Amino acid sequence: MIYDMRTYDLQPGALQTYMEAVKEVALPVREDNGIQLAGWYYTDIGTLNRVVHIWAYRDYTHFEEARQAVRNDPRWINEYLPRVKGLIVRQQDSIMRASDFFEERS
Repeated sequence: MIYDMRTYDLQPGALQTYMEAVKEVALPVREDNGIQLAGWYYTDIGTLNRVVHIWAYRDYTHFEEARQAVRNDPRWINEYLPRVKGLIVRQQDSIMRASDFFEERS
């Protein structure tokens, strides 16, 4: 497994709107393409207006194929992107691997 860890800094006050768009549109689109949600967090203390989500892929081939499928999905283009446009201030994206002592779920 590989993990796509995404950290987004949002506009102040945008957290609830962003989370609703993810829950209602982005999550189903990703799940339909075999992408597993491995973690989804938002700050309570520290840098505010920050979310971190972690998506699990079988391997790099799955990552590339699923990413392209998500980008081409009409729900992503017509529903998700318009809802989150202007909410994200900064994005950081990292591909991560699990350590040998971390129990991966399948």
